Amino acid sequence: MSVADEGPKIEVEQVERGTSGERWLFKWRVRNVTATPMNLLSVRVPHGKFKAEERKLGPAIKIAAQDHFILDLVVACQEPPNTIIENAFLILLVDWQKNQWRLFVRLRIMVNEQGQPRTTTESITVQQVGFSGVRN
Repeated sequence: MSVADEGPKIEVEQVERGTSGERWLFKWRVRNVTATPMNLLSVRVPHGKFKAEERKLGPAIKIAAQDHFILDLVVACQEPPNTIIENAFLILLVDWQKNQWRLFVRLRIMVNEQGQPRTTTESITVQQVGFSGVRN
């Protein structure tokens, strides 16, 4: 049994995109598909062509079992039209069943002919914080 089989499970889909100056305001629906609640502690998008600094949430956002919330995040993406960005990640830090977990949402970004990026979730993996001996 892998760590991914034991950890929290979510679904993520982009529901809206707008502009915020030279950046993009993305909204994703994050659904907790487990039978227990989780708390979202922070979020970040570290890819060089699709980037948002870490946003620590205080207080944490509680996501009830089988419920969802809308995560909004301003992301820098200045790629030319008809560009595809592979391997971007939306990384969520959550508290679930008294442990902290990182959820790695692998995104594919397609920039349309008008220069507007759109995300598609390709996969989601999880890792317990401290699993590899690293706590931060």
